[in-house]
Amino acid sequence: MQVIPAIDLRGGRCVRLLQGDYAQETVYSDDPAAMAEQWVDQGAQRLHVVDLDGARDGVRINADAVKRIVSVINVPIQLGGGIRDASTAVELVALGVDRVVFGTAALETPEEVASAVARCGAARVVVGVDARDGLVATRGWLATSQVKASDLMRRIAGLGVERFMYTDIARDGTLSHPNLKAVAAILEEIDQPLIAAGGIASLEDLEALDRLGIEAAVTGKAIYTGALNFAEAARRFSENR
Repeated sequence: MQVIPAIDLRGGRCVRLLQGDYAQETVYSDDPAAMAEQWVDQGAQRLHVVDLDGARDGVRINADAVKRIVSVINVPIQLGGGIRDASTAVELVALGVDRVVFGTAALETPEEVASAVARCGAARVVVGVDARDGLVATRGWLATSQVKASDLMRRIAGLGVERFMYTDIARDGTLSHPNLKAVAAILEEIDQPLIAAGGIASLEDLEALDRLGIEAAVTGKAIYTGALNFAEAARRFSENR
């Protein structure tokens, strides 16, 4: 299992939100590229970057910050937030982004996801499914649908998507431990690799996720607050591969 640091962008800064609430923001750096370099220096083999403004508004507000991160980092970057069409995905891959993460579009305009798979290749496309009480949330988590997370994943898999990311919104930014039951249930529903996020607080949490058989775990608040030593986690799970 790979452990991936999260870099959430808002207004050009590196921040964390509590349960996706834009009113509960903590700023960790005014220089996201420097923060990205810090995680790579500590052993990150991939970064998960999210344009929070883009996720909410559908416009990639933090494009300059993303370009800067791509220009200084020598590990693969997966980017989500505000990617609503295949043309944007193509542009980002050309920029140097390794994987594009579709969220809202997977529910509202799945044909754009299918087009991105066709134009970029399935290895470049991830569908991020963010759930509140098991139901898919979109538009920066401000809207909640009546569609079950597992149902959306099965539907989108039929379009050629080969990788999913699941985030439990209630756990995100809380350090209250992952929703292992929900992750296990999703793994029973899909055959594709799964990346999990939300609530990770310790090495023990990562070990529990690893035992479930997920491909990767994305961690945010825990490594920013020091609750989880990222260098130790990266070393531990690199050794386990």
